[in-house]
Amino acid sequence: MTTVRDGLVPGHHVTDRLRAARAAGVQGVWDLSHYHRNLDPVRCAKIVAQAALTVSGDERLWLCPVNEPSLYPLLAGMPRHEAIDMAVTMARTARDHHPNVGILTNDPIAGVGDRQFEATDAIVSAIDVDVIGVNYYPHTARTALSKVLIKTWRRYRKPIMVSETSWHDGHPVHHRRHPGFHKGAWLRHILDQIDVARMHGAEIVGVCWYPIIDCPPWHSPRSRHRWSHGLIRSDLSLDPALSAELRRLQLPEAA
Repeated sequence: MTTVRDGLVPGHHVTDRLRAARAAGVQGVWDLSHYHRNLDPVRCAKIVAQAALTVSGDERLWLCPVNEPSLYPLLAGMPRHEAIDMAVTMARTARDHHPNVGILTNDPIAGVGDRQFEATDAIVSAIDVDVIGVNYYPHTARTALSKVLIKTWRRYRKPIMVSETSWHDGHPVHHRRHPGFHKGAWLRHILDQIDVARMHGAEIVGVCWYPIIDCPPWHSPRSRHRWSHGLIRSDLSLDPALSAELRRLQLPEAA
């Protein structure tokens, strides 16, 4: 796994993170805002762009300006149109200060109705987007992923990334909708759905498993407790199902 999604949001040590990724041979796709009000989006994007030039020269800098703008009203108290404007502003600013910026949109697209695409439509209509991100989870999915990906491809005709997916052991909706599944089975299901979409012509360029290692509760980031989403389970043991599936696949596009 040599590509990851991570953050360069205000408060992070931008240059240190960029240097660490470069030293590890990892390509980052960097969020600039993740469920918070970025009080100075122009300054944030400028700092990241200039730091990337210093660390990596004019190598491609991949940015996701705003993570899930559709959910900003609920989680950040920011109207969706302001979150969209923030994404557009940061993308334009980054490109003003860096010659080689790639832009990933990122929103929950769990069905095929027009409302699912409103935030992405607005961003795509305002700036040149390189990859369309589709976040797809077992508890929110309304339509088969293959149908979502085909509809997204036909709508935008741009490369698509499954920009977030995972399985949460213990999540009651996950187990109710997909009895007998575990993390490895969900990953296999996602990849099978991608194969179907590709057979219908969709260009799918990657899958991001969130989180690949582990995740503390959002409300308590310093907690020793872990939600069981990734390779490290809540009891700090290695998840055998996800580990075995990744080892079997040797999948270069999973992040």
